[in-house]
Order: sequence, then C-alpha cells, then structure tokens
Amino acid sequence: MIHDAREWLCVGPVCCRARAPLRVAVTGVLRLARAAFPRHVLRQRWVRYEIDLAGAPAPPPHVRLTRVTDSIIGELRQRPDRAETNLKAGLRFWDEGLRRAYIWLGQDGPLCIQWLLLPEHNRQLRRLSDWAGMYPPLPRGMGQVDHLFAFSAARLASVTNDFAYALYDEARRAGVQTLITHIHESHGVARAWAEDAGWRRYGTITRHHLGWPARRTLSVYVHCDEAPRRRAATAPAADLARMRLPQNWNGGAASTTAGS
Repeated sequence: MIHDAREWLCVGPVCCRARAPLRVAVTGVLRLARAAFPRHVLRQRWVRYEIDLAGAPAPPPHVRLTRVTDSIIGELRQRPDRAETNLKAGLRFWDEGLRRAYIWLGQDGPLCIQWLLLPEHNRQLRRLSDWAGMYPPLPRGMGQVDHLFAFSAARLASVTNDFAYALYDEARRAGVQTLITHIHESHGVARAWAEDAGWRRYGTITRHHLGWPARRTLSVYVHCDEAPRRRAATAPAADLARMRLPQNWNGGAASTTAGS
C-alpha cells in the first residue's frame, strides 16, 4: 500500500511540501486574520481517507460501469437533480477537462456516478481556480475519487457499496494501489459509510478562503497527516453497513463546493 504521508501547503494553484513549523505558522496567521475579519475569512475542513485496493473486495458480477461520455453528460444536464451539489460539482470537473468518470446505468436510469483522478490529471487539477489547492499532485500508484453522487433510485447503502466495489476494480485496472478521498467534517452519514466500507482516516484538509468586495479572492489549503509514520497496513474493506441512507444524502465523498 502507498500511504499519502505528504503534508502540503497550497496557495491558489501552487502546492509545496510543508513541514509542521511552516504549517503551524501559516495556520496561526490565518486564525488571527479570521478573528480580525470574520466576514472576509471563511474556514472549512475535510477529513482525508485512504483505502488499500489490494484488500478491497471484488466487484459484484451484476455491476457494469460505463465510462462517462459527452452524450451521457448531455443527458445528465437535463435531469431535475442536475443542481444537486455533488452532481453539479462533477459536471464542472467535466467542463475543466477531467473526464475519467464512471456511471452505473440501471434499467430505470442512472444509479451512481463518480470521478476517478489519476497522476495523469495533475496538470489539469492545477487549473481549478480557487479549488486547485484541494488536490496536491498524486504520486504514481495513487488515485483519488471525488464527487460521488447517488441518484434517487440508489439511496440504499448496498447499491452505493456495489458501485464502490466496481470503481475500485476500475482503479486497479488503471494501476492504482491506493485510493484517497476527502469528506467534509460535517457530513457524519457519509463519513460513517466510508469508515464502515473500509476507508481509513489519515488526516485533514483545512481551507481558509479570503475575500474582500471588489478585490481578488484567495484560498489557502493546509493538508495534514494525522497517521503515525509507522503503522499497520490498512485492513481489508470487508463488512459494509447495510443501512438505508436519508433521501437527501447524495454521495460518499463530499463536494468541494463552498459550504459542503
């Protein structure tokens, strides 16, 4: 398993490795700025998760994922749920040229969709404007999933789990050994699902968004690794929760949209 132990400081689209003294100093300055200008400094935090694909279950035989195409995107843009946070964010990914996404098409319509990011997408991720700092460069053998959206016909956790298994297999085929993702700290249901599904928490991402009227905005991201430097390998993702998800739940990985 490849563990993403890197800790980053990202300002706008620029990311650099940052040791603890630098991260602590920058975080201190940002906290002071937020205390002094609470209306102009927004703080958000996500939890970072990882999973070792070597121990992940094989995909169920009845699940067949389809690579998303322009025609599928066109159909999704006509759906009444196109304004849902994660689906809307995924469509923006597509517009930015991030086009490795998979969808599960059922007999009555789409069930789940999610984007898979690989090291080959590192350059494109730097073009995401204020959100580029959310995605430091991926090393070889590591992938990232984002913007999981479960359509109205797939609110059962079992359906989302089956989709996740199939996506793990697609990632393995692409040479990925470890997958990472992030979930907003306030999304307790999504975090519980991820942890029950074998994802393991290993750090946080804190975003400070600085903005003043009629002036340019700036986002600063601090990526921290909470896991010990030497630790046991991630346990296999085996037993998953078979809970029923609430009607308004729309994905296992929270969108990077503000306020998500």
